[in-house]
Amino acid sequence: MQKRKWLIGALAALGLGLAQQTTITFYYPVGVAGPLARFIEGYVSEFQRQNPQIRVNTVFGGNYEENQAKVVAAIRAGNPPDTAILLSQQLYTLLAMDAIEPFDPYISKDPELAQAVRDFFPAFMMNSTLDGRVYSLPFQRSTPILYYNKEAFREAGLDPERPPRTWDELVEYAKRLTKRDAQGRVIRYGVAIPTEDRSTWLLEGLVIQAGGLLYDPAGRGCKVLVDTEPVRKAMQFKADLARKHGVSPEGVIAWGTTPGDFAAGKVAMIYHSTGSLGFIRNNARFAFGTAFQPRLVRYGVPTGGANFYLFKGSDPAKREATLRFIKFMTSPELQARWAIDSGYVAARRSSWNLPLMREYVRQWPQAVTAREQLAYAKAELPVYNLQQVKDIIAEAEQAVVLGRKDVREATREAQRRVDEALRPFCNR
Repeated sequence: MQKRKWLIGALAALGLGLAQQTTITFYYPVGVAGPLARFIEGYVSEFQRQNPQIRVNTVFGGNYEENQAKVVAAIRAGNPPDTAILLSQQLYTLLAMDAIEPFDPYISKDPELAQAVRDFFPAFMMNSTLDGRVYSLPFQRSTPILYYNKEAFREAGLDPERPPRTWDELVEYAKRLTKRDAQGRVIRYGVAIPTEDRSTWLLEGLVIQAGGLLYDPAGRGCKVLVDTEPVRKAMQFKADLARKHGVSPEGVIAWGTTPGDFAAGKVAMIYHSTGSLGFIRNNARFAFGTAFQPRLVRYGVPTGGANFYLFKGSDPAKREATLRFIKFMTSPELQARWAIDSGYVAARRSSWNLPLMREYVRQWPQAVTAREQLAYAKAELPVYNLQQVKDIIAEAEQAVVLGRKDVREATREAQRRVDEALRPFCNR
């Protein structure tokens, strides 16, 4: 009888626990090579073990653009996620859809969230705030950096501890690093800067290095600056690497395959995300270095990567569970582990003081480059109708790189098309 009562009580308790379990939906992307989805799923499993009353329904959305499209489809279907990791620069697009809410009401009541906001690197908060409100919290954050093959440097008579610092030096080094066989065929290119995948990210870095910006910071998401001299210099520089100097592959260079080409020794220097550090670390069979991207008139890159957003429509129990999950994923310890697993920058300053992070940096000093480059970073293109605007600019860039259009014609036409794409959002 006593055993039966115990069993009934246990079943009742289990039923009560199940009834009180809260399920939240979480969409996330993977933007670089490597088993990053497996890492994120592992973190989610750990969170659920620590919080058995919360179930996280994960949805892997693909790359950044694919994930954004899936989230937008869910919003339009009336079934938005509770949270999602989306590009930090998607803020204006999400506001235009009336899809997200700021973190401020929760920050004001939660010292842990307030401390997190103070602890994030300021550069990573540039795309997160608007009018004094915090609309997203950093997670998989990055800057683009220069990776270079130290063994190839030695072979070419270059100092492996002195990477190129200027655009002119980059070209000079790339000429010496480009290797041909007896028939004159290239077996190793000097440098590769990806051009495809509907992205303006690496172009933005070149524009900053040329002294400009791809947007007006006072434009509130409505002023994109394509038809400018810094943009023309940036596009022409990329075109010249292949078509004039012969040190880079002809045609459009794929974002996704570039880290693999570097690890395989097919190219000696690449521009890519620090988020690819984990893949390169695990696959390159040679000593490699990382460095700031070279300058024309100044150092500079855009920040990059994605943040956690809160979507409208969650009931109080789901919102509480969602915030608990976000705090776990953005904690100093988890950010350190994520940086070590992936190569992304640990977005919280306190993460870098943890013993596991100090040991990682001791073994892999290449991880510090992106963090130090934050001192020269600018906000990534913040604009309404983001993907269409990026598509237009990327098309113009590719036309120049492929030699289909003169750079002045390309930027002039792109500026007109971008202005048209922004008009429905900005002339209200």
